[in-house]
Amino acid sequence: MSLPAPKLDDLTWADMMAAIRRRIPAESGGAWTLHAPADPGVTLLELFAYLLEQRLYWLDQVPDELVVAILNLLGLDPPRPARPAATVLHLTADGPGPVFVPSGTVMSRDPAGRIRFTLDGDVAVFPLRGDVAVHTDRDRSADLLARRGVALLAGDGSAASARFTLPLAGGHPAPGALSLLVELDSPVPPSWSPRAVRDVRPPAELTWSWFRPGTDVSGAFARVEDGTGGLRRSGVVRLLLPEGWSTDDCGVLVSTRAATYAAPPRLLRLAVNVSAARHLERRVATGAELSGQIDHWLKLPGQRLTLPEAAGLLLGATLDLGGERWNAVADFAFGGSRDRVFLLDRADGALVFGDGLTGRVPRRSEDVRVEYDLGGGRAGNGGLTGNWLPVADPVAVRGANLVQAEGGADPETVAQARERAAGTLGEVTRAVTAEDHVTLAVTTPGVAVGRAYASVGEHPGFPCARVPGAVSVHVVPAVPGGVLAPRPDPGLLCEVADRLAGARLLTAEVFVRGPAYREVRLRVDLSGRPADRARVSALAADALRRYLDPLAGGDDGTGWPFGAALRPSALLRAAQRALGDLADVAGVAIGLDGADPADACGDQALRPGELPVAREIRTRIVPAADQREGLT
Repeated sequence: MSLPAPKLDDLTWADMMAAIRRRIPAESGGAWTLHAPADPGVTLLELFAYLLEQRLYWLDQVPDELVVAILNLLGLDPPRPARPAATVLHLTADGPGPVFVPSGTVMSRDPAGRIRFTLDGDVAVFPLRGDVAVHTDRDRSADLLARRGVALLAGDGSAASARFTLPLAGGHPAPGALSLLVELDSPVPPSWSPRAVRDVRPPAELTWSWFRPGTDVSGAFARVEDGTGGLRRSGVVRLLLPEGWSTDDCGVLVSTRAATYAAPPRLLRLAVNVSAARHLERRVATGAELSGQIDHWLKLPGQRLTLPEAAGLLLGATLDLGGERWNAVADFAFGGSRDRVFLLDRADGALVFGDGLTGRVPRRSEDVRVEYDLGGGRAGNGGLTGNWLPVADPVAVRGANLVQAEGGADPETVAQARERAAGTLGEVTRAVTAEDHVTLAVTTPGVAVGRAYASVGEHPGFPCARVPGAVSVHVVPAVPGGVLAPRPDPGLLCEVADRLAGARLLTAEVFVRGPAYREVRLRVDLSGRPADRARVSALAADALRRYLDPLAGGDDGTGWPFGAALRPSALLRAAQRALGDLADVAGVAIGLDGADPADACGDQALRPGELPVAREIRTRIVPAADQREGLT
């Protein structure tokens, strides 16, 4: 139950004057007889009522400073600043040899140079010839070129590897790191996205190495910066090359001793000469550029420092004034008289200082240095374009963004921050009920959890008893279709366990495990004489596997309910819907845990939290007479 918001501005001027006039005879002892507006006393009372009505209106308003202060007290973010969009740029050199492009290089996608992105990392731009080749169990280059998805590593826990041959031309040495865009078919936000989570445990331990195609020459990279998190998500992989490496050594091998993936990662694209880039530009302003403003500063509140070319673009700033560091804050509400803080005025591109009570008043100094960022906002979002050029650096390269620039957002207003805070207060942050455990598990950032089930009282050490305070959470990973019984990888289990450990009750024990599957064997009886028996059998089997799928099964298509019984009538309906008029389904028999369906009849019960997995589905054609006899 929520309390209604109080309304303090509920008294109008007319209501106040009516109440005042009723009190005049009693308060004046009958001496005040003229109560008309022409009386000077009534005129004064009307004036006071007018002023009081304005004060009541002010009383009912919540100033922005109070909203920001309440957000801080609640531990929520204040109004968020503008956020820069992000993308991945593919660079191409104009010359025949490699070109080194340092991090921080600013590139623009429009002729006027208004939308500027800055490279996150150094890029060694190698000359290219041809396309990337990939080999797993066989040559999969055609599938990669058509973006059909290439399954790189198995998910059965065995050793696995994949080889790539990069289209590097010539025999040039490396001027810098080899950077690759690895785009995967994954629901997890990519590494360059503002929504990406850092330092997520990998699903498997990978080893990256190089080799020279057609020879036995190979070696290890000096260092690997894996933005994919072990092929959990799309990302940029930077391979620091050892001495003596050249573009003749254009083979890359990724391998693992144990491919513990929930599903084999599917590669959609592999590109060379890339870097993540963000819609921001770093600038520096010194005292020489700002002296005209600083010389006019007075020891009074409200001082400002307008930065060059920052109007409408100011994203962040730090100030060194007289050897002291000043930092930006969202509001002066929690600032003291000696705090070296300032506000950012994005519209004017200025630093706004305090009044000496909340935020120190700055003093003149010749030692001034401002480092600030420009950019951010929705203007940085956009589609694919291939005309990116350096803004000022004399680098003979051009670029194209391989993925759409997205994630840019305008500054959040105080009203928007209030709405966000209202929604945040309704989010689940503590694991109290079983539903709380499920919600926290499914929304674990950085990993893809499809479904979860919380078994209250289940303890792995006491499988035959219910333990008070114990909760076992079974998680089903979100994987593409075709995986029969998906199991979470070790990194996913650890991430979910860490989140629940921070949200659990003090006296509770929380265990995170994979789903409990029960093997199911089905026999489907079809009546009549279907024209294409193989097609009918395949349709029936696919429909039943889809109906029993832990992620997309069930009557509502959101996954088979945990612990729901298997009913032949429900399976018969699912198979008949898929077959239509091709054949009639006479019956479905179910066998659990390897039992022969011929020996089973009726419903098959599952224990709480268990899910079925259809290991075998057999179909047979029965005469119509047999069907009639079975119904009599």
